[in-house]
Amino acid sequence: MKNAFKFCFLRRSRCALLLALTIASRDFVTAALYQPGDIVTNLPFIARQQFTRPDGTVVPAGAEVHIKDFAGRVVFLEWFAVWCPYCVAAAPQVRTNISDWYAARGGNPYGVPVLHIAVNQESAYYYQTQTDSFAAQQGFNPIFNDYGVPGSNPVRFAFQTSGQPIFVVINCVTNSPSHQPWQVLVNYLGYGQRDFDATLAGFRSIINTVQPAIIAPQLNNPHRIGADFEFNFQTQPGRSYRVLSSTNFVSWTTLQTLNGSTNPSTFRHTNAPPASNFYRVVTP
Repeated sequence: MKNAFKFCFLRRSRCALLLALTIASRDFVTAALYQPGDIVTNLPFIARQQFTRPDGTVVPAGAEVHIKDFAGRVVFLEWFAVWCPYCVAAAPQVRTNISDWYAARGGNPYGVPVLHIAVNQESAYYYQTQTDSFAAQQGFNPIFNDYGVPGSNPVRFAFQTSGQPIFVVINCVTNSPSHQPWQVLVNYLGYGQRDFDATLAGFRSIINTVQPAIIAPQLNNPHRIGADFEFNFQTQPGRSYRVLSSTNFVSWTTLQTLNGSTNPSTFRHTNAPPASNFYRVVTP
């Protein structure tokens, strides 16, 4: 009877332990995977080749780099393995639909730069020459390794647990009115897929919603031209601006409303009053 009780107790204990491990494992996986809307604070990579950061800093091969090194743009990460047929199929389509697309347009519709970063996840030494050849063929620049900081593929497993290619889009624009800085916009597994055109077009529709940081308009070069008064100010695409005037800093009158662009705007107040007059530009 005692042995039967002991066996029953051990069996229940083992079941309880397995149940606890199952729950703990499930919770760990769920907590580890980033989803769109999450904020990523630190994603470390190793530069596979020397490259120049957008701020002009030259980064040598083997240096540790972080996603925060690319502030002010939208970053498109593409994990690949050179032996993966889906990655091989995806690479030229990403170049056409993301890299070349935004390079030709000077960024997204709001003028936010879009940076494509290829991420090699294969660490085996016998694939490295083939990986370099593939990277050169596809024009990957920059290209990072996702291993050695420490361990193998520490970043990719924060987004997907298996399969490749993996596409992750992160907003690295601070003070954007549309998104939080370091916000994940896309986390997509392309395993088993060979035609990515429609998928990448969907990514573009998301990237195109990212607005730049709001910059307060600065009034420049104020001067009179006869009875008129004129000044310049810088605007941003996708935003509207109102030029206001006042004589007492209390009551303001809208003189003009215009849409922003990448070029400076010129405002001219025809027959401006000769007495003291004050101007300001507000957005929206």
